[in-house]
Amino acid sequence: MNKIIDFWEKLSNKKRGLLFIAAGMLCLGGCLVLLLFTESIFSTVLLYFSLGFNIIGLYILMWIKDRRDKNDKK
Repeated sequence: MNKIIDFWEKLSNKKRGLLFIAAGMLCLGGCLVLLLFTESIFSTVLLYFSLGFNIIGLYILMWIKDRRDKNDKK
């Protein structure tokens, strides 16, 4: 567990955001596969997870961009 925490702390904010977006895209792909080939309720759960991961990732990336823009104006 400590290795995971150390790995997470060493990541930059941009990489964290991209990691969340990648996880969201993976969940979205799994959701689409389940929707196309099965009638599983789990596809809905994966859809909500993918939306959550993508929103978090985009928020982190937009926060970085906003912070960078404010520092450039100073």
